[in-house]
Amino acid sequence: MMSDPYQKGQRIIVWPLALLPLLLAFVAYRISSQHVAGVEATLATDEFIRSIDDVLTTVQDAETGQRGYILTGEAQYLRPFTEAKKKFETQWPQIADRAARNGAQTKVAELHLLIERKMAELQETVDLRRRTGLASALAIVQTGRGRQHMEEIRGVVDELRETETTKFRSRLEQQRKHQRELNVVLAIGVGLSFLLVFLSYQFNSRYGRERDRIENEIRRLNERFAMRVKERTEELEAQTKELERRSGELQRSNADLSQFAYIASHDLQEPLRMVGSYMGLLERRYRGKLDETAKTYIEFAVGGAQRMQALINDLLNYSRAGTQAIEKRAVSLEQVVEQAAANLNLAIREASAVVRHDVLPLVDGDQTKLVQVMQNLIGNAIKFRKRDVRPEISITARKVDSEWVIAVIDNGIGFESKYSERIFQVFQRLHGVGKYPGNGIGLAICRRVIQHHGGRLWAESELGLGSRFLFTLPVRNETAKRESEPMKRGGEATPSQVTHA
Repeated sequence: MMSDPYQKGQRIIVWPLALLPLLLAFVAYRISSQHVAGVEATLATDEFIRSIDDVLTTVQDAETGQRGYILTGEAQYLRPFTEAKKKFETQWPQIADRAARNGAQTKVAELHLLIERKMAELQETVDLRRRTGLASALAIVQTGRGRQHMEEIRGVVDELRETETTKFRSRLEQQRKHQRELNVVLAIGVGLSFLLVFLSYQFNSRYGRERDRIENEIRRLNERFAMRVKERTEELEAQTKELERRSGELQRSNADLSQFAYIASHDLQEPLRMVGSYMGLLERRYRGKLDETAKTYIEFAVGGAQRMQALINDLLNYSRAGTQAIEKRAVSLEQVVEQAAANLNLAIREASAVVRHDVLPLVDGDQTKLVQVMQNLIGNAIKFRKRDVRPEISITARKVDSEWVIAVIDNGIGFESKYSERIFQVFQRLHGVGKYPGNGIGLAICRRVIQHHGGRLWAESELGLGSRFLFTLPVRNETAKRESEPMKRGGEATPSQVTHA
């Protein structure tokens, strides 16, 4: 650690001195900006004075041309007058602009009025000379009106020149003042720079030994840190091996569980088939000999066996949905919807349902499993429809970041939002057994399939207002132009096809 006197010297001397150049730079910038503004104002004043002189010369040229033409009557002497008029028309907008920048609009407006009056008087004499001859033109000249106009113009020009000359001298003096101030600031900055270089050298020479000591200490700490990193790396490698071992055990356990579910489902279905078969034989053999109670019991037994067999099949499908490998390839979701609608053609015709879809993208997935998902969602929309209301199902797609969000929207009975997760659990139903067909496992299978594709499945609904089932699928790495075109229109594609019965 550096000694306290050095630290105190750095805080008291070096840091304040280091801040001074910034302050001086700011002051120099302000002075330089004022100097530049002053130079621009001075140049503008000089240009304004010269433009006033030029316009006076123009008026004098016009008067010279007028006199030559009156005396001779020859058109060649009229040329200076004509050129002076054109020149005045081009000069005056610049003069007005410079007057606005120099705050002389009032006087310049007065000058403009006088010049216009003078030009009108010159034009009048020229016209008289051309029409009636020399005598009538000379009569107007001899009235002295033109000379009076010219004197008034010279008076205003002299007044403007005097005023602007005073401004010009004042601004020149201000520029000299700014230049002196800038020289002082630069001199202080140069001196301060030499002082900072000297102090920096002094402190750096004293810091050298302390820096060497600190570097040695850092080297020792790095060695200790490297040793601890090595130890921690070995621990992590050991933990990684343990995780790999447990992962292998878990994979074997999942495989055994899948095999167990498959075998158990088949072994359980055999006695169920036997119960159903013998109950059928019993009902046929003793037909007419059994009372209504016995028939009811037989029907209950057969129905229970059938429901149990359906539950076992659904459980097997659920197990397969999460364990079977998926064969990903480029799949058109439009074809998926069409195939699902074709599979549901009978249900669509019976319910007079309408199934619409937007322009849907290509995705990487297992077409068979995606058809299963879409068929289940469309089938649910038809199954849970309102009484005496034609089912309408719409499938839309929009791109959000790196995912496609697919929505299946219906106008069915809907459900309360608090059940939006319960409906995805195995064998969970919101309605009593027998009111609607099914065992309540279809949505659970759909969620497993979508999760296996790297996406999510969820639902949004209100009771009596229909439902929205949404799922995501990753965007393909090779994004084709056709896939992104619907999204360029804000994610709302125009329906391209309607499937109905």
